[in-house]
Amino acid sequence: MRGLSALARRAAQARQVMVVRGGGGGPLAKPLPPSQALMEEDELIWDDGTANPEPCLDQFTLVSKYGALGWLLGGMSIFAVAGTWATYSAPEKRVPWAAKKVVVPEEVSKYNVRA
Repeated sequence: MRGLSALARRAAQARQVMVVRGGGGGPLAKPLPPSQALMEEDELIWDDGTANPEPCLDQFTLVSKYGALGWLLGGMSIFAVAGTWATYSAPEKRVPWAAKKVVVPEEVSKYNVRA
């Protein structure tokens, strides 16, 4: 029984040491009220109190607008080609089971009749 009581004490001590409410670093400081008129673009910048306030809208400059359009049309054309191929290819080739004539020839089927 000593082993179980020691284990229970260790579990209770571990719960006392655990961080309560996530331990996220505490609340942020309250910003000062504006002392002058705000800029027109003030709502587009998210100032979270760090040294580099970041823009609210993502600025992705690695791919141009027309480059992204080309990638989109290229990807959609792949699906269009696959759909066209599936529409016009022979549907009997896509049947996942064998035809009855292939599995049971007519010569055998007339002798294999159940009464």
